[in-house]
Amino acid sequence: MSLKKIQKELQATSGKELTMAAIDNFIFGLLGAVLVVFIAERVDILVLSGYMIYYFFLGRVVNRPKYVTSLGKFILFPVPTAVGAFIGYKLAYYLTLMI
Repeated sequence: MSLKKIQKELQATSGKELTMAAIDNFIFGLLGAVLVVFIAERVDILVLSGYMIYYFFLGRVVNRPKYVTSLGKFILFPVPTAVGAFIGYKLAYYLTLMI
């Protein structure tokens, strides 16, 4: 992983494309983490709705073009996905308290 290579790829990519990829990966991580908490808390309606939303969104993630650049593989996928997973883990606890 070369930082110069990632910088070149970052400059060559449009802001809209970067934003949409980051948002998609954030949501993917968030939905996956929320499911784990819902299952652990045994809140069946949240588990069912979480699975429905997750698998509908999974179709979007799976059917997009594969990341072939270092920017996509080392920054755009893991960072927003991990942040989304952590926020989903924290958010799911409060959602289960409300139900």
